Amino acid sequence: MSVVRAILNFLYEVFLGCSHQHLTRPFTLQNETYMVCLDCGKQIYYSTETMRTLSAREVRRMHAANAGEVRLMPSLTGRPALIPTRARKPDAA
Repeated sequence: MSVVRAILNFLYEVFLGCSHQHLTRPFTLQNETYMVCLDCGKQIYYSTETMRTLSAREVRRMHAANAGEVRLMPSLTGRPALIPTRARKPDAA
């Protein structure tokens, strides 16, 4: 029975990837908070404000904001809005 389970686990890993069920506790290094999967070693970013893992979209926004590609500006609704640092050229010919 353990041989069948090992084969099924191997096929699951090959086709679907790691399920990231064995994670470390969240920790912060160099101003980034993340957990690490103990099976595959992947860093899974974590928000200390919302106490949950970040989606891929949120991670891309975080890296873009840290790289200076976008800056956060307050809007009228009270939520920050993403503003590109480079001005767009008009499409007029």
